[in-house]
Amino acid sequence: MGRRVLTVYELSFHEKRKRKPTSFAPADLDGEDLLNIFQTWVAGLTTAETHNEGRQTWVSVDDVSLYAPRVLLLDLRVGAYGEAGELVDVDTGEPVGTIADNQAPTGSNRALLFVPETGERAYFLSEESSRGQAGGRIRELFCSYFSRYTDQVTMVMTAVTESEVWAKAAELTEVEVRVEGKSVDVADGPHAEVGKVSHVARPQRGKRFSRRLLKDLKDEKTLKRIVSVADLPEDHRVWVTMEHDGRTKKFELGTEGAPAIREVLNETTEPTLETSELVVKCTERVTNLCERHGAAWKTSWSRPARPSQGD
Repeated sequence: MGRRVLTVYELSFHEKRKRKPTSFAPADLDGEDLLNIFQTWVAGLTTAETHNEGRQTWVSVDDVSLYAPRVLLLDLRVGAYGEAGELVDVDTGEPVGTIADNQAPTGSNRALLFVPETGERAYFLSEESSRGQAGGRIRELFCSYFSRYTDQVTMVMTAVTESEVWAKAAELTEVEVRVEGKSVDVADGPHAEVGKVSHVARPQRGKRFSRRLLKDLKDEKTLKRIVSVADLPEDHRVWVTMEHDGRTKKFELGTEGAPAIREVLNETTEPTLETSELVVKCTERVTNLCERHGAAWKTSWSRPARPSQGD
């Protein structure tokens, strides 16, 4: 188990090198379907391409399948490497093995491509876990590939999030700052992590935090004051819980890059979502995003023809 968050990107398409370019529907890119273009490309990727040596990140594609008529599912592996060390049993503190600088402990990530039969936007959604975000590497590679694929169509990928809606209308009900606990034993060294420490702040009963606080949390002085700590390490992470229209969601605050906040899929104490559950959650997100643009996502497009095995 481990906490996972969801990142969403919107894909739009228009004519290349035109002053007033015409838009293309993802299902009809000058006669081709984005779903087919992407599936053919990703199925042919090798680890020589997905492996990111510059960032010392191992990414591989385990499987790619058409989960539903208009939804492509990618099963991915991701892990970081570059420094030798010991593998430790966190329950006993005992070493159980070693790892070399060219070995990467990997975990699974999933990514999904939603391509509507009609409409001008498609959506790429990917999980991020403590091991990394394999979908981000796939997205970067596809951007590069598509820029060379055709002379007629330009693709634009934009990070999207519910943050605009939630920041304006939602109630902020909890702020959590999570840091790695350090060993107090000098023999362990200054960087020995022994667990996670959370500092949680909630408003007084019957009250709510100011909506302005969401932006103010970017300021470290404000953040330390809210959770009542004197200092925070550089690698701290911030999570906020918000309520809107009867729904409660937890988001991770970003730093400088987009998206500003990312939805939490499951907590560290919760099991990872089954694939069917992930698709339902992603369908809900894509449906809302389509509605923002006056379009619609049909549930039949993301409903598998038959129940998938081993979800």
